[in-house]
Amino acid sequence: MFSRFFYALVACAALSGASRGDSGGRPPVGPPAGVDLPTGGRVKTVDFERHIMGLLSKAGCNAGSCHGSFQGKNGFRLSLFGYEPAADFANLTRDNLGRRVNVVEPDESLLLLKATGQTPHDGGMRFGKDGWVYNTFREWIRSGAKWDRGSGAIEKLEISPADFALLSDAKAQQLTVTATFRDGTREDITPFCDFKITDDAIASVSPFGLLTPRQPGDAGLAVLYRGSVKAIRVLVPSPARPGPYPAPPEVNDIDQEVFAKLKLMNVVPSDLAPDEMFLRRVYIDTLAQLPPPDVVRQFVADTDPKKREKMIDALLAHPLHAAVWATKLSDITGNNTAALEQPQATQPKRSQMWHDWLRKRVADNVPYDQIVRDILTATSRDGAPPEEWVAFVKKVDEQSAKGFTTTYPEKKTLDLFWRRQAAVPTEQWGEKVAAAFLGVRLECAQCHKHPTDRWTQEEYWAFANVFSQVTFQNNQFSSPDVKKVADTENAARREGAPKGNNNQILLVRELFVGPAARLRPNPATNTAPKPRALGGPEIVIRPGTDARVALAEWVTAKDNPFFARSFANRVWAHYFGVGLVNPVDDFSLANPPTNARLLDVLARDFIASNYDIRKLERAILMSRTYQLSYVPNATNTFDKNNYSHAFVRPLMAEQVVDVLNAALGVEEKFTGQEEAPLGTKMVELGSSRLNGSVAYALRIFGRPPRTTACDCERATEPALPQTLFRMTDTAVLTKFTAADGRTLKLAKSKLSDEELAEEAFLATLSRVPKPSEKADAVKHLKESKNRTEGVTDLLWALVNTREFILNH
Repeated sequence: MFSRFFYALVACAALSGASRGDSGGRPPVGPPAGVDLPTGGRVKTVDFERHIMGLLSKAGCNAGSCHGSFQGKNGFRLSLFGYEPAADFANLTRDNLGRRVNVVEPDESLLLLKATGQTPHDGGMRFGKDGWVYNTFREWIRSGAKWDRGSGAIEKLEISPADFALLSDAKAQQLTVTATFRDGTREDITPFCDFKITDDAIASVSPFGLLTPRQPGDAGLAVLYRGSVKAIRVLVPSPARPGPYPAPPEVNDIDQEVFAKLKLMNVVPSDLAPDEMFLRRVYIDTLAQLPPPDVVRQFVADTDPKKREKMIDALLAHPLHAAVWATKLSDITGNNTAALEQPQATQPKRSQMWHDWLRKRVADNVPYDQIVRDILTATSRDGAPPEEWVAFVKKVDEQSAKGFTTTYPEKKTLDLFWRRQAAVPTEQWGEKVAAAFLGVRLECAQCHKHPTDRWTQEEYWAFANVFSQVTFQNNQFSSPDVKKVADTENAARREGAPKGNNNQILLVRELFVGPAARLRPNPATNTAPKPRALGGPEIVIRPGTDARVALAEWVTAKDNPFFARSFANRVWAHYFGVGLVNPVDDFSLANPPTNARLLDVLARDFIASNYDIRKLERAILMSRTYQLSYVPNATNTFDKNNYSHAFVRPLMAEQVVDVLNAALGVEEKFTGQEEAPLGTKMVELGSSRLNGSVAYALRIFGRPPRTTACDCERATEPALPQTLFRMTDTAVLTKFTAADGRTLKLAKSKLSDEELAEEAFLATLSRVPKPSEKADAVKHLKESKNRTEGVTDLLWALVNTREFILNH
């Protein structure tokens, strides 16, 4: 015990000048001995930042579950993921009487004793004694445990191969990671990196970057080194096939990029989808409806070579198409009914106004950048005089009380987006804006540097401070004139209202930009950073100006690295079921696109079209890639993210409701707070949560509550309640017996059993039955007690098939 305490005192004295690079009065240390690395290289001089900090991460010492937690572990704390070398150096060399490193007897350092299991350690054994990791730590300690401040500042991180690793013939491939430091030196730092692959069924990666193929496919590989992240794709082609690679027709640039990668993977795309398959898919995707049987017949019989093009144009111009995208944009922008301001009774109405505002812009094909600007810079008055604005509020409230629609969509900006944020902490506004319009998840950076992306805690709070001017509080107005007009209106209303009845009071709440901004401090520094766009320029806040205007200009700029790519990716994900970047709101350094060149093409064309949403959609729908069959071939059976065939995918919750109603020929009846005219489709309703019989269906099929900025709120996973709902739910069974529904209409029709079977298949699966299916259906109809029972059984069986409940 005395011996170790003595060495600790010596170590403290020896380290007193370590960070300054001087000798600290200790005896001179011998020349660097160097360390041999497992990849064949050699470290001549062990550096604290370049090597020790990297190994602390690689060994897991600074993970959140270990010493990187806020409280540390057993009195020892490291910065999370090694982002603060100064704090880590101090805790390693000065804390605990300096016993963690012992420059006199390096092997007696607690750092080594615990990590090798020679002394009890809750984290277990992290590396073996006398191995290369041990020798690296030991050499650093033996050389005086010095810190050359700033020596590990990274200028550039490079991976070889650069864009993708192509693994073939079952041969492993070694990755090489090279860091260029700020002093201009370059070093192979491969052994000091962490390697993470998104799908280890495709390939495995060793701790030293050796890639070994397992099965055909492709996966993302992220390399992490002391807070820096670099990613590539790992491609494992299918086995060689006989004969030359086929040349499928290419309709546009989309096909060119998709098929180029498929050729690289030696994967052949599936055949073109038959007319019936294509029509059902495009109807569900664009309208959330099924094509009526007559439309299917006419489309299949049409010999016009441009019939698909004409159908796409017609569907994109259909009123329900705008409703579909209003629903999706409501998810993206957080149209959460429960979060809108009081009184509670008005919340569904305001949610509907939000939905309808978005729907009008999509229907009018307003450029996407303009839509986003009109959301980001929204105010209540939009520059209107007080009298005009109060009159508008009065009119909208009256319309809302009497009916389903209002004139709110005529308003220039969507102030409801910000009014919803009234109870949300200012810092979360930045998170929501980043996720919605840039596809970036920021929440991790609120407390620490993002572990798999570039964002720091300082950048998080600088971005949050851009929104510090926004003001929305009860009984606060942008000017005395506005308050005077509002007070006059309500004084007149109180005068005419029965005593004690405040139901007639006009709730005038104004969202506006305040004259001054109170900036939020970064908790790590207790200093408020200047407002700054995310990874962009500083945004100066001045009295009388709205900082969000400058932010909106930066967000929607053509050279913004996220804006166009993020929305193009969302549109792609809607039509294919999986994004080029997936999840769609997780653009990060560690999550590379599955086809970067394709995403670049989509974004480039979207920008060139001046953010024309419909043109972007049309290009995707017209591509042969979108119109491929879902039936795989021998080469693409296991393809999950290269679009060699249409992916079978679940329906959105709203699509489930509308498709089921379309199949059974009934209309949903919306009552209560969400009361809507008969014939209103589910995609036309704005509320995030509905009451009544439809609420259960929406919940189990994943309609999101829209309470967070994460796309993950919309659940798409299959679940047993979904199957039981179609089979046994009372509300569904009632649709089969509806007086005006398809079941009774078919039962009463003069169609033959053969014709009736065909009609049932067209109404539900959008195709004619196969001969065997038709024979079985006719047999059941003939053997049923009565025609109504037979038709009911047939339709019930069809809507309970996987083919019905999935889009393909």
